[in-house]
Amino acid sequence: MERNRSSFWETGSTNHGSSGSEFDVFLSFRGPDTRANFTDSLYHALLDKGIQVFIDKKGIDVGEDIGPEIFQAIDDSKIGIPIFSRGYASSKWCLRELEHMMERRKTNDLEVLPIFYDVEPSDVMLETEVYKDALTLHEEKHGTEIVQPWVEALKEVARVKGWDTKNQGHGELARLIAQKVLVKLKVSYVHISDNLVGMDESVDEVVDLLNVESEDRRLIGICGMGGIGKTTLAKVVYHKLFTNFISCSFISNIREASKSLGLSNLQRQLVFDILGNVGVELSSVDHGINMIKDRFKIKKVLIVLDDVDHRSQLMALAAKTEWFGSGSRIVVTTRDKSVLSGFQDQLEHCLIYEAKGLKDLEALKLFSKHAFRSNSPPNAFLSLSKKVTSKIGGLPLALEVMGSLLCGKKKALWQDILKKMEHCPHKDVKEKLMLSYEVLDYQQRQIFLDIACFLAGEKKSYADYMWYDCGFFPNEGIEALLLMSLVKIGEDNQLWMHDQLKDLGKSIVYQENFKDSGQRSRVWNHEEALDMIKRKKGTEIVAAICMNFGRSRPATVLTSDEFMKVPSIRFLEMAGGNLSGDFEDLFSELRWLSWKNGPSVLSATNFCPKNLLILDLSRSRIDELWGGWTQLK
Repeated sequence: MERNRSSFWETGSTNHGSSGSEFDVFLSFRGPDTRANFTDSLYHALLDKGIQVFIDKKGIDVGEDIGPEIFQAIDDSKIGIPIFSRGYASSKWCLRELEHMMERRKTNDLEVLPIFYDVEPSDVMLETEVYKDALTLHEEKHGTEIVQPWVEALKEVARVKGWDTKNQGHGELARLIAQKVLVKLKVSYVHISDNLVGMDESVDEVVDLLNVESEDRRLIGICGMGGIGKTTLAKVVYHKLFTNFISCSFISNIREASKSLGLSNLQRQLVFDILGNVGVELSSVDHGINMIKDRFKIKKVLIVLDDVDHRSQLMALAAKTEWFGSGSRIVVTTRDKSVLSGFQDQLEHCLIYEAKGLKDLEALKLFSKHAFRSNSPPNAFLSLSKKVTSKIGGLPLALEVMGSLLCGKKKALWQDILKKMEHCPHKDVKEKLMLSYEVLDYQQRQIFLDIACFLAGEKKSYADYMWYDCGFFPNEGIEALLLMSLVKIGEDNQLWMHDQLKDLGKSIVYQENFKDSGQRSRVWNHEEALDMIKRKKGTEIVAAICMNFGRSRPATVLTSDEFMKVPSIRFLEMAGGNLSGDFEDLFSELRWLSWKNGPSVLSATNFCPKNLLILDLSRSRIDELWGGWTQLK
């Protein structure tokens, strides 16, 4: 019978290796004994894991010799699995396959994993008559010279630790073997960059939280701002731990996938990954929930749900502890910690891990990997590289984007980009960060922009007075920003924001009007603010102004007429300078006045902002006799 290559092999759907091997696994078996039962179960279990399998689908007719393509297939495989049945040794083709596999094993070109189907290792070792009789017949027909290598191969493979099928169902054993093969192939289904830097400490901390040796069920939320490295951290943890679980799933980019494909498709992917049911049809999200909780409850699983942004996604994929078997672990990456609220009651352990930015030296190393394809910058670019990484502030995404952008560029372009970074993050970084900003409501956005533009480093309690009076609901707003990792409360109750987020906020305000500062809600640049006031170009849009005159002599004086064009300002920060003119009926909306290094003599009259709540005159040359006190009372 003529056979072509396509008639006797099939592969899984995923190409894993880069070693040059065409197949992951070569199955050697005697067709009449196991083709329709255990071998078929194992074959499909391997395919369901995406493993490429060479299998003789038709068998070899009586009188037909084994073809060279079989030996080539063994040479092209990474793992050989002989399935020893009672009739295995009666087939000279099975024995020739085994001989070739064991020869390849001696040179470490092939790993052999034997399965003892309905025989014992002692039978394969030729210690009983089960295989002895068959070998005697072969020797009579083919001679000792041909048969002796088969004898040696049988005795050698019998000493290799394998599996027997006596005490386990075929389906269960097939899935266990498929998982073991995955481990041997080091296949985790997630791609991890070759340019990882500074991950070891975070990985160890998350692994400790997961504590895979414990039989309880755990959910770990990896939280942090966009671009901080949550997904990368989850991938590395998954890759490190997946071999401890029978079934695993890593579902990427759930935020986008749930919008474009729907939750049912995400459930379908999860069911496929865990159960291997390729053609499962889910008529609704409820159907998917029932499938997951009914079919996963006896399985120890590792599931990573990446970029979750709504509770409904968790409710559809991993809502309750009883859905999963003992020892299961769920890892969720999210910008918004609020999606995890309530799950502490549903799972035995629901823990939060805050992803960390890179330290200075780590940031420089990651940037260098992308900018210079090395671990450190050349001396000629060392100073510029430090300036860029200092501006970025340890955000991995921004370091990678900017490093790739500057790779191979001349110093003049570096200088231009550094200046541009003062106003706006790179578009790829901004796009990632904007995802968090866009889900905020109007009041929360005002609080975010205030902190980004001028309140970072100030005490939260002071800012609360202003925000309350402006109707911004600061308790709710700050809580939302904290949950989204857009702001942190530091020591002494100070507001803290990452530099890239501050740049994002400022770029949002710049976009209100690039050319005219008087058409922006917040003006924090001294030159722009002074020009706007002096030229009377302000408008009712302006809500906050920051100016720093230093200790210049003579002191810059701003008049009441110049401030008439900005009637809506609620925040005014001045360092130095003086005011003059009649300020009656001006600054009616002003809640916060920060006037450091203020004048010993106030030139203004009727200076009495009626809604003022916060007054900061620190480092000013004033005493209890200062003339401004009577006006401010």
